Parts: sequence; C-alpha cells; structure tokens
Amino acid sequence: MRLSNHAARLGAGAVMAIMLATACASPAPSSPPPTVRPTPVVTPDPHLTEPATADQIFVAIRVGDLPLSVNNATSGDPTSPIVKRINAAIGNWPLIITEFRSSAALRQATKWDPTKRPAQGNAPYTFVGLNILVEFGPVTGILAAPDAERQKQAEAVVALIDPLLWPLEQRSVVPLQTKTAVPAAAASPAVSAGSVP
Repeated sequence: MRLSNHAARLGAGAVMAIMLATACASPAPSSPPPTVRPTPVVTPDPHLTEPATADQIFVAIRVGDLPLSVNNATSGDPTSPIVKRINAAIGNWPLIITEFRSSAALRQATKWDPTKRPAQGNAPYTFVGLNILVEFGPVTGILAAPDAERQKQAEAVVALIDPLLWPLEQRSVVPLQTKTAVPAAAASPAVSAGSVP
C-alpha cells in the first residue's frame, strides 16, 4: 500500500505541475486583434489653373511614350496675345503648343469655336484648355482622316493633356475621347479619307 500511496502522490504532483504551467502561460486570444485601417492617401489634383504655361504642357507630353522632338520656341512681344509658342514634332508631324495671356485672349485671337469642323489650313487636331492651344498635324495638304498611327498619337496627346487642361475642347477631323463631351456639331458628320470637311 505504501507503494500505491507514493504513486498516487507522484501522479497528483505531476497533474499539479501541468496545471501550474498551463495557468502561467498566456491565455489564448479570444478574438483576432482589430484590423488597422490604412491611412487615406491624398491624390493631388493635376488640373492646372489659368494662366497655364506652354512649358507645363510640353513637359506633360514629354513624359509620354511618343517620338517627340523639339524644333524651337518663340516668345510674343508685350503687346501680343501670345506669351510663348513651342514648335515640336511627334513622328515628323507638327505639334504646336501656344500659351496665350488668357483664355479670353486665346478665343479672341483664334476666333475659337469648338462646334466648327477643322477646315483647310487648320491642323487635323486642335485642342483648347484654359489659355493653351495645342495643334497636332500639318496645316497644308488635304485635310483627311489620319491613319491609325496618327490617330493613336493624337489619343496619347489627349490622354496626357486632358487631366491638366480639363475641360478640353477640340476641333478634330476624327473626334477623340476626352473627359469633356465633343460638341454635337463636331461629332455628327463622318470624314472619309481624302475628303475636305
């Protein structure tokens, strides 16, 4: 009997040791810790305010993946409505970025009307936003629908400048998608290759 009492005491001691070890251990979490919400990231507003500069627009286009080259830049005299004109090219097609003193000066000097279709002597793509005029394409020759490569280049230009100059108005041989709706008169007739609107 002595032996069985001793075994019982040893067994009870072992159970007590296990209970003590379990009691000293940290308790299992009852629920997962709360999820910390990420701090909101402020997205900067890319829209420019008037007066925007030709340089700002040129830099925005330069960031794009276009075959851009610069020819020259000219400044207007103090009495001119033009502050600066950058003459560049995208794939040997002229790209002219003109900065006017104000949007009113731009509209008065160019007699800008986005509802009119481009005509002979106009670039196939012309965009106006704030006090900036952007012309893409030659102003001589037959004003026809450009090929697919030129159309893609014009779309790339719009994608780069529209967030800066929004609302962007256009007079295009083939109207391009912008954040601003194309005027109804400009979007209605289709231009076929070789035709003059």
